[in-house]
Amino acid sequence: MTTYHSQDYDQPTAIARRRDILRSGDGARWGVGLIACCLVLAVGCHARKASIWNPDRVPAPVAKIAAIAQKGQQALEVTPADLPFEQSPSNVSSPNRVDLVSVEVDSSTSHQSPTVVASAAFLVESTNSPAASYSLVDLEELALANNPAIRSAEALSRKAAGLQNQVGTRPNPTLGYFGQQLADRGTDQQGVFFEQEFVRGNKLELNRDVLRRTLSAQQWEAETQRQRVLTDVRTLFYEALGAQQQLEAIREFEAVAKKGVDVAIERKNAEEGTAIEVLQSETLLSEISLAAEQAAASFRGAWEQLTQVAGIPGAKPVHLESDERIQDSVSDWNAMLEAMISKSPEYAVANAIVCEKLAILKRQQAQYIPNVSTQLGTGYDNGTDSGMINVQLGAPIPVINKNQGNIAAAHADYTRAVENVKRVRLSIGSRLAKASQGIEASSAAVKRYNEEILPKAKKSLDLSEEVYRAGELDFLQVLVVRRVYFESKIKAIQARAQLAQSLAIVDGMLLSGGLEPSQDFTDGDGLRGQSFGGQ
Repeated sequence: MTTYHSQDYDQPTAIARRRDILRSGDGARWGVGLIACCLVLAVGCHARKASIWNPDRVPAPVAKIAAIAQKGQQALEVTPADLPFEQSPSNVSSPNRVDLVSVEVDSSTSHQSPTVVASAAFLVESTNSPAASYSLVDLEELALANNPAIRSAEALSRKAAGLQNQVGTRPNPTLGYFGQQLADRGTDQQGVFFEQEFVRGNKLELNRDVLRRTLSAQQWEAETQRQRVLTDVRTLFYEALGAQQQLEAIREFEAVAKKGVDVAIERKNAEEGTAIEVLQSETLLSEISLAAEQAAASFRGAWEQLTQVAGIPGAKPVHLESDERIQDSVSDWNAMLEAMISKSPEYAVANAIVCEKLAILKRQQAQYIPNVSTQLGTGYDNGTDSGMINVQLGAPIPVINKNQGNIAAAHADYTRAVENVKRVRLSIGSRLAKASQGIEASSAAVKRYNEEILPKAKKSLDLSEEVYRAGELDFLQVLVVRRVYFESKIKAIQARAQLAQSLAIVDGMLLSGGLEPSQDFTDGDGLRGQSFGGQ
């Protein structure tokens, strides 16, 4: 590169030497260097802005689990984290108590997913302390803190919030360098330009409206997932509790059966009974022992499923606290259906999707409105030894592509979403009819067993044992009475468990599938790309 001294810079000489510099190609390199510096500076400023951006956060509600720690097990290790929105209540258990609120979200926030760590060691019984027992509330809190499907559903809500912010962002400007006729000395033209695309048709605000509806749907989907988990936990808890109560009843009756064997042996030794009576007593005892093994296996299976849904696999079985459900009289199932639909997060999801599809239809109808691209450039023309300014303005002409296909597809999606709302309503009604049938049948069985069958069977058992010891009753009659009482008590426990499970399903808005994946209603960043496509 040629160097010049300050004394050589009189004006005519400076102009001549500047022309020499441009002709030699140094001017082009200087222009490129200038543009590169501007670009580096712009990128650096943007990076610094991004690094210091720290929006306000809303603390997420964390389930209180102190009651579990007070029972002797190892406390849960919970690290609170922030969520981008305040979620709907997650501790509801009955359609009469649910109060769900759709929360508008500040789409400009972005947060990391919460970290919740729960150890399964709290379920291991200590050899130096009494065996722990756990209630339904304890297991519900564990499930809400550990179930991965809930965390996944909340992550989808944060994804929708991020996309809502992204789809409404204006396009970046373009800063560049241009050079023409660089190989022709003395006639080259060089300069810089600034280019910007202006989005018309209110497309960006329509984009935000679409993702706002999507975010609402994802929030309700997260609440739906919580209800699914709670329903599964409750139904499995009552299944395990029923198996536990059956096992306790069998063990209790096993003692009676053993006494029957002893009495039969005593009567045989006293030559008042026969060997057949002894064999029949021992057979009944074997049947009861087998029933105990089957009940224990049922409890272990239900417990294993329960720990999987609660997100604590491998936890050892412990004693479950009794949580008998009291049936509320339901005189009008149609009124119950309307109340459930008004509170159902599943139905709210379907309605939110209708709003989303309608917003997408409006967005596609505005797509054909062309964007405007502008460019402003300035430079120097060596051929005329003067500066120059370039201005460009352009927009596509919507004479061929008016987005007709996307509009028709969006209208079809909207129609499908409207029909899906009707489908969900009918589905809820169908499931409620099935659940109501189970509730009424189980309730009648529980009432009949508690008020009539069990008291009579117990009184008959006591009288038969007393008369049998006195030698006034045939052994086969005693055996029949024992078997009837045993079977009646087991059936009564099963009826109570079925009633509690049916009520839990209704309380859980008829939702189940706590480990099923949540639906993702986001369409990615396609709307923003379509906004800048010009067509």
